[in-house]
Amino acid sequence: GGFLLQFYRALLLVLAFTLSCAPFVHAQKSPEPIPGVHIPNGDIPWAVDVFDGKQQIVPIHHTTIELNNHTGANVAGSLAGSFFYKPKVTTEVNGTHAGVSLHTDKPVFYVHVMDDPGRDSSDVLAYWAIVRATIKKDRRVLAQIKFTQLTGKAKRSDSQVDVNIEKLADGWLKITPTNSLTPGEYALQPVPKGQNTFSTVIFDFAIDPKAPNAPDALSAPSS
Repeated sequence: GGFLLQFYRALLLVLAFTLSCAPFVHAQKSPEPIPGVHIPNGDIPWAVDVFDGKQQIVPIHHTTIELNNHTGANVAGSLAGSFFYKPKVTTEVNGTHAGVSLHTDKPVFYVHVMDDPGRDSSDVLAYWAIVRATIKKDRRVLAQIKFTQLTGKAKRSDSQVDVNIEKLADGWLKITPTNSLTPGEYALQPVPKGQNTFSTVIFDFAIDPKAPNAPDALSAPSS
């Protein structure tokens, strides 16, 4: 009898705790970048765009990349023994245009970073960068940004865009370019903390005021 009484007491405590926490669980919401439109999921970044004079949010999809370590040039540089030599690594993407085009030159990005299963805790994604792409033949080439190159709001390479990063609730980041983005090809990419560790995922997009609208863009319903 005593055991059952203790069991029921423990069960009541658990239920009371669960019910008391329930409002906090339900209160967690994704950001609302534009009035009346919440981000539906945090699996991919979203951008606030303006099309035909109306604000909307657009999902930025990831793309397959290749890391080019420029082996020939790196070996030559190491043999030269220059104190200023740094190994070169670039990210290369097939095709000259991203699948997603934004129309405004002042997009704002939202990224969810709370859930990152399978990643070593010592290699936490601590920063996101926007990088300009250079078109070479049938490919887009992006410089890889090292975590050690990042210092607050300072830009550490010509290919990197100055941004402000604001931490929001529930693991969301709001990333705003400091200056207007000129038309062209770009990528939003995570920058791992790990030494000599590079991102294997990028989220590519273009700035093109004349591009057709994204079919999966979401806008507030017309009043």
